Amino acid sequence: MEMKNLKNHFLLLQINDSLFPIGGYSHSYGLETYIQKGIVHNAELAAEYIRKRLLYNFLYTDFLAVRLAYNAALRKDESAVDKLEDLMEASRIPAELRDASRKLGSRFIKTLLHMQVTPQSGFFSRYLQLRTGKTTCHPCAYGVLCACMGMDRTEVLSAFLYAQTSAMVTNCVKTIPLSQSDGQKILFSLEPLMETLIEMVEQAEPEMLCASTPAFDLRSMEHETLYSRLYMS
Repeated sequence: MEMKNLKNHFLLLQINDSLFPIGGYSHSYGLETYIQKGIVHNAELAAEYIRKRLLYNFLYTDFLAVRLAYNAALRKDESAVDKLEDLMEASRIPAELRDASRKLGSRFIKTLLHMQVTPQSGFFSRYLQLRTGKTTCHPCAYGVLCACMGMDRTEVLSAFLYAQTSAMVTNCVKTIPLSQSDGQKILFSLEPLMETLIEMVEQAEPEMLCASTPAFDLRSMEHETLYSRLYMS
């Protein structure tokens, strides 16, 4: 592997690592509501919850946004990226999810700047200038950065999908709770679905962005008034 590709590979691992300090561990995205209502309470139901969230919610929100942001950055299309950011902001109906999106995007950018990550393409700097005084969301910032660094799109999508799926499993393990072994069994069982999701997101039309998933939104809204909460969303 060439040195440039090797550096990009390690950076891709780092920005998708659960230790990357953007605060993703603070959010359950409504899972905590499902657990407290007794809807998700064992390994089988946890696996079902994750599959449905990946297929019906994540695929057409954050995951599709990564692909669209990546493609727009390759084209150096400032208008497309700006519009994508605004659509992602407007689509977050639950207040907690809007707040989570803003915080994750802001911390992602701040951490990259502190690391002094310098993409060869000047488009990343223009993207930051474009969003000055506005919100940024994690999937858009991630997609733009990876395109500007010259990373392979399939690897970019795969790493993001795996990291987000792993985070969902970790939330289930900690909150239901499940054993670590059960968590790893669930994660391994999701590999065929993850392959399918990569194919689906590559074929998804831009019009599918933010397709409605009202049940997930309602559980996220209910999270705001739960009697006790471990997560911010």
